[in-house]
Amino acid sequence: MTATAPPDPASLPMPPARQDDTGLGAVSPTAVAPFHGKHTLQLVAITLLGALLRFWHLGDWSIWVDEGHTWRDVTVPVDQFFGEAGSGRNWYPTAYLMLRWLMEHGWISQFSEGWLRLPFAFCGIVTVPLLALFGNLIVGRRAALLAALFLAINPWHIYWSQNARAYVMVCLFAVLAAGAFWLGSARKQPGWLVAAVVLALVGASCHATGLVLLPVFVVYELLSSRHFKGNRRWFVAIAAALGLTLLPWLLDSLPPFEIFQRAKPESQPSLLHLLQTTAFYFRVPLLTAAAIGVAMLFHLRMQGRVLFLACWALVPLLLLGIVGSTITKLTARYGLCALPAVLLLAAAASVRVGEALRRGVGQHSRWGRVLPAAFLPLLLCLDMVAYDYLYYTVQYGDRGRWREARELVLELADKRPLTVCTTNQPTLVYYLRPNTHRAPTELDPATGPAIFALVSWQVTDGGRYLDEVANTAVGGGREMFVVATQPELAEVDRNGSLRASIAQKLDLVTVLPLWVGPKDESIWIWRLKQRR
Repeated sequence: MTATAPPDPASLPMPPARQDDTGLGAVSPTAVAPFHGKHTLQLVAITLLGALLRFWHLGDWSIWVDEGHTWRDVTVPVDQFFGEAGSGRNWYPTAYLMLRWLMEHGWISQFSEGWLRLPFAFCGIVTVPLLALFGNLIVGRRAALLAALFLAINPWHIYWSQNARAYVMVCLFAVLAAGAFWLGSARKQPGWLVAAVVLALVGASCHATGLVLLPVFVVYELLSSRHFKGNRRWFVAIAAALGLTLLPWLLDSLPPFEIFQRAKPESQPSLLHLLQTTAFYFRVPLLTAAAIGVAMLFHLRMQGRVLFLACWALVPLLLLGIVGSTITKLTARYGLCALPAVLLLAAAASVRVGEALRRGVGQHSRWGRVLPAAFLPLLLCLDMVAYDYLYYTVQYGDRGRWREARELVLELADKRPLTVCTTNQPTLVYYLRPNTHRAPTELDPATGPAIFALVSWQVTDGGRYLDEVANTAVGGGREMFVVATQPELAEVDRNGSLRASIAQKLDLVTVLPLWVGPKDESIWIWRLKQRR
């Protein structure tokens, strides 16, 4: 009797991935494997990592211009906030009223940088486990945990979690609304759909950009409807795209957008700027992995799931592209609500690529199975962690070094009264006149530093304007400084007269260098030359 040789392990097929691990082969679109045991511990560890990164150096970064607006809107009297002082933010007041309530009840003891940002850090932390719980519904447990890890270390989400602005709250409610919508659509339960719309509107009450979720839901319902299959689906997609082009005319009639345009009349439409900021904030490796995720999920005949995630990721960016190329310059921060969808698609791609590499590269050892599976997730994590390191070190939290500028100006003034012209009045008011919005004197030079904003309508003749300010400062025995960033200075000084006058009449003291993605955030400080 001849002995039979054992089969070559490499020739044996890999066992199929368990449905409760990937969720990608489940028959029901809402069939999920619950988090328990080691998966719960993994989610807790990921959440704690996210919390650590969002609390780390929370109060160390300088206030920037939009946070200066937040401080103003929280400290002005309520009647002024809901009047002209709100500058349009009274149309989405939730975040500001939350901060005001926390202040009045003693939960925020002072308006330092860290205290202002603390509630938003908590919102960012909560979003991490919520993304895993929702992601489990649509991409499975492994990919959901991986997406939560991506979110925990994502530098863009960390930035907004450490920011006294409401974008991270929009992201939080986007995850809640998308989860409710998916449950309602998959289970045919109208109650969940109503909850999704309500949650999206709550997100919009934190910041108007939350409204972009509503077109996401509409486009998905149209494209997934059984009445629109085959060539009809392409017709619906083209009709929806043409319909979105009407958005600029709709926005022009909305008061918040009119106020936004008036605030920066010098900003010209720029599709290139939007593309640059999208590549920088969303991260090119993540966007590439998300595109791979779309292709792979379609290949697995998971059209419903991938269509929903693709709509969630693409519709907000398409809307921004239309507005940013036709009306006014926009940055990718207005599309932050699309970030969870990009992360879920990238995580799904990581799981599927890992499975394919594990089958094709090695099955003979544990490391032959682990390393191929970890390749794409490790690559994406390294890209984000590398920027996290820069963010916490040489990037100063991706904020201009305005606190340092304040300290240098005070040191040079040597207790003499100040006159400062700046492109960032809200921030320097925060640092030099902390009680401005509570005091009835506002920016009265007689009671403290005089801080003038450099805006386009003031500097049509930059030389004359600077002369007037300098003469007033010298006559009052004041030290005069110009503190500005070059991009904003160029926007308000289109004919170059102000910059020419600065070069002639002031000495450059120092430059505090910093680049944030495609934008130069370096702060230039000039001091008026001594007059003889």
